[in-house]
Amino acid sequence: MDTPSDGWEYLGRHPIRFEPPDIVICRPIGAVTADDVRAGMAYLDRTSKQIGRGVIYLADLSELTRYAPEMVLQNFKSFPVGAMRASAMFGANAYQRAVTDMILRATRLLGLEIGRIPIASFPDEAAARAWVEELRRKG
Repeated sequence: MDTPSDGWEYLGRHPIRFEPPDIVICRPIGAVTADDVRAGMAYLDRTSKQIGRGVIYLADLSELTRYAPEMVLQNFKSFPVGAMRASAMFGANAYQRAVTDMILRATRLLGLEIGRIPIASFPDEAAARAWVEELRRKG
């Protein structure tokens, strides 16, 4: 397991870190609580302010066991505008991908800011990072 000495911080039990120039990567472990989501949103907001632009958020969902979809949607309603400019998730199982798709559809139907940014799921980290590089190339 990674230790804080290699750049990882922890939101509860979930490792998270900033990778220059603009990536925040999180590897949720087990269940994600409302407090974890709020802490993650605060981390994104703080980091984006420090670098002067929105971050690209990568989420490794391979060790995520559960989260309440309504909790995530509620937190997205108060998402810090401008904190994230794109997000790529990878390692999710079929259920997690379905729930994520449902949440993204709801954010778009509700007209929430987070529903306007590029968000995509990928089978692995390499594919997610390739997508990030493509976004950067497009400007």
